[in-house]
Order: sequence, then C-alpha cells, then structure tokens
Amino acid sequence: MSETKKKGNGLNYKRTFLIGFGFMGCMLMWSVYNSYVPVIFRAKLTEITNGGAALPGILSVALLVNAIMTIDNIFGVIFQPFFGKRSDSTHTKWGKRMPYIIICLPICALFFSLIPVAATIKAGVLSIALMMAVIIFFNFTMSVWRSPVVSLMPDFTPSHLQSDANAVINIMGGVGQMIGFIIGTIATTLVGLLGFTAMHDALKAKTNSLGQILQVNADGSPVVKYFNNFNPELAEYKEHVENFIASGRDKLYLNNGALSGTGEEKNLVAQKVAAVGADGNPMYVNYAPIFIVAAVVSILCLVVLVIFYKRNKQYDLSKDIVIEKENGEKAKKIKIKDLPISKEERRSLLVMLAALFLINNATEAIVPNFTNFALDTLNVKPIYSTLMMAVFAVSLAAFGIPAGAMGRKLGRKKTIIIGLSVIVVMFIIYLAVSQFVTNRQFTWIVLWIALVVGGAAVGCININTLPLVLAIGGRDYVGTFTGYYYTATFSAAITGPILCGGLIGLFGEDYNYMFLFCAIMFAIGLGVITQVRHGESSKDEDTSWIDEAVENAD
Repeated sequence: MSETKKKGNGLNYKRTFLIGFGFMGCMLMWSVYNSYVPVIFRAKLTEITNGGAALPGILSVALLVNAIMTIDNIFGVIFQPFFGKRSDSTHTKWGKRMPYIIICLPICALFFSLIPVAATIKAGVLSIALMMAVIIFFNFTMSVWRSPVVSLMPDFTPSHLQSDANAVINIMGGVGQMIGFIIGTIATTLVGLLGFTAMHDALKAKTNSLGQILQVNADGSPVVKYFNNFNPELAEYKEHVENFIASGRDKLYLNNGALSGTGEEKNLVAQKVAAVGADGNPMYVNYAPIFIVAAVVSILCLVVLVIFYKRNKQYDLSKDIVIEKENGEKAKKIKIKDLPISKEERRSLLVMLAALFLINNATEAIVPNFTNFALDTLNVKPIYSTLMMAVFAVSLAAFGIPAGAMGRKLGRKKTIIIGLSVIVVMFIIYLAVSQFVTNRQFTWIVLWIALVVGGAAVGCININTLPLVLAIGGRDYVGTFTGYYYTATFSAAITGPILCGGLIGLFGEDYNYMFLFCAIMFAIGLGVITQVRHGESSKDEDTSWIDEAVENAD
C-alpha cells in the first residue's frame, strides 16, 4: 500500500516542504543577484565611462546596466524549456531531475560567488569583461537546473494534490527570497563576528555611485569638498546643499545659477570625498561576503534536497514514465488566427496579451533599478534597501489569497483594474512628493506606504491575469494559451528594464524616473485592459481546471 493511501490521500506536507528546499536555493540566489549586480555594474561602468560621458549617442550607464540585467530572462526563454524537456526523458539511479540539480547547482553557486570578485580587479575594462563572462556562465547553469528543480514537486505529488503542494513550494521560494533580501545584514554580521573588521566597516559604510567608501564627519555625514569659491552658506543655496549631503548623489553642479545633481564638469561646485586606503587609492566596497554566504546557504539547500531524495526516491511517481515523440514529429504550433474561437474572443486575447506586455514592462523594470534608486535618492545602502523590497514581497504574498477571492467575487478584469488604478495613483503620489516636497521624513512615509499598498495592488494583478487568459481559450487549449501568456510576460521582462534604463539615462541618471516609467506603463496597460470583453467565469461554471492549470504553470 502506498504512503498516500495510508494517510488518507492527503498531501504529505513534510515531503513537499523538503522538496521546496531546491526552489528556495534558487530564489535566494536570484534575489541577491537582482539586488546587488545592478549596483556593482553601475559602479564599474560609471568609472570606465567617466560617468557615461564617454558613451556614444543615446547610450547611458543606466541603459547598459538594465540591458545586462535582461540576460537571465533571455537565457530563461531559450534554455529553461529545453533542459526541462531533456529532464523529462532522463533516466538515472538519481531519477530524472536530480542529476541536473546535483551537478549544476554547485557550479552555478561558484560562478555566482565570483561575480563580486571579478569586480575587484582594478583594470576597469578587464573587470567588466570578467564579470560578463561569470554572469553568462551563472545564468546558463541556472537555466540548466531551474526547470528540473521546479518539476520535482509534480514528480512526487498526485495531480489532485498539486495545488496544495504548489502553495508549499511557493512559500519555500518566498522564504528563499526573504533570506536573500536580508543576506546582506547576515553577511555583514558574520564578517564582524569572524574578526574581519575592515570588511565589516566597509559593508556598513556610506558609499558613492562608484562603490567608493566616503569619508564621514563625527556626526556620520559625508565630508564634502567645495570648488570655484562656492559658498554653501548662501541663503539661496543652503537648503539645496543640505539636501545634497543627505542624498546619495556624489556631485553637485551649478547650471545657470541653479543647483542640480547633473551637469558639465566645469560647473562642479561640490563633491563628496572618498576615503583613501594605505596605497593612496580610493577604497571600494567588496560585496563578496554577501554572495559567498548566499552561495553557501544555497548549497546547504541542495544537501537537504539530496538527503531527502535518497530517502524518498521510491515515491517518485514519474520514474517509470517515458515521454516519447510520436513518429519523430513535433507538435504543431497553433497560430492565433487559426484558433477555433470567435472573432470577439480573439480580439480579447490579443488585447489582453498587449496589456500583459505593458504591465510586465513596469513590474520587471523595478527589480534591477530599486537598489540604485535607494542609493541615489534615499542614501540607503543595498544591504538595507533590500529590506524595503522584502516589505513589498511580503505584501504581495500576503494579498495573494484575498486577490484570488476578489477575482471570484468582483470578476478578474475588475480586480486587475482596481490593482492597476491603485498602483498608478501610488506612483504618481510618490513622484509628486519626491519632486516637490522637501521634507525627507514625509517622503519616506509615502514611500513605505507605496511599497505596502503597491505590493497588494500587484498581487491583485498577478493572481488574476493568467486565469483570465486561460478562460478565453477554454479547457482544450490550456497549453497553447499558457504559452501565449508567457510569451507576452517574458518579452516584457526583456524590454522593460532596457526601456526604463533608457529613460533614466535620458534624465541624467535620475532613478526617480523609474516610477514615472512604471506609472506610464501601468496607466497604458489599464487603458488597454478595459477593452477586454471575455475571460470571466460564471457562478455555475466549473473552473477547477483553471486553478489546476495555473498551479502547473507556476
């Protein structure tokens, strides 16, 4: 008698929890990667391009950083489906998925930990080249084992229990993200306890956009050097100078009598002073401890997973299943125009996919830019700004169930519209406050509210978009419509960061414009989605197949 039957056909939560350690290690590395790599790359690119001045045409540091941050999405589109299918037909004593995970996770963790090490090389161009090489290998090896680790849950779980199991897996992934968001604080504490005082102090120190450690006064404020006989005590400049010192900007310029954070070098009037080491060169922050601690924790997750599999491989439901191609022919892709749906339904599908593309351009732009935004605008170091992202993530996760209930009661489209309307309003309010209100404490309060409310609003959107798309196609075209959904969202994950980076660069590397970009994309997406006319479910309709399809798609 199987264990499932012995326990009354209920989900084995302990087993599912242990399976989730693989996904937890994956999400831990991703949260650290998305938080710190943009900061590291921005510092190196700013240094070798003289703050972007050496870049041709419309290119900017922000644009290049955001383009680099799309590599993972490009690799995900190309390699993850391939290796996921390969693992379906792999047969070893360690099952279908585990060989990919056991071999590639440690290699992936090694490349991951080498990213900040490559950044420590003084030769700027060589450092960038090595970082790019390491990041490409990291993203490739991650693409090899990510699909297999996600597929472990269905392998060990009967189909009628997979919805409950997926909730457990998502919780474990959320735990991995949360650890990633606080790993900077953990690593800083560890290096302090181990006696690495200089490294500990460097991780906690104030820095500029080059990653250089700033000299500070007794009160902790940065030491500022003034040029061109500039008098910071003049009444017309005093408040602006105080805001500059409190901000994360490195330099202050005088342009036609007005102070700003950008301008020509000849108009430079103030600059924060970098601390100098024993060799006479500016001291840089080395984020290696954070990446190494994250890599070690991810490998520990693998150890737990390996021990689990060794003891539980007899419960692998897929071990005897072989996926074969019939007559060597590949399944034909169905074009939208050939789908057996009405003209109105086809229009709703196309409009919904366009809305998804616009919405995800906004959500995907936030991730690679938030730490640089916090550093510049709020003067918050990456190890602390990641805690702010954790608040957003918790709010999003916590509102998942209420968002689903709203979709059932109010309708999916209405719930998505509510979420979009709320987040557009919050972004506009924050933008207005950040630009026109000089009270930094009030700006902070508004930002915290925006993070919490914005997380809930994004939850309303994310929970209901895929079910709406699937409902347009019906039960017979789940795979096809899931493919359409991910084509739209993955495309946006590539274009969103690049477009947002271009806008930030256009406005002098001012990361506040990230919110303007997101507000515009969300607003246009809101306008587009109002034109969707299908995808709702009636009270008498059985929609359990949609819930199951959504869980399997995740």
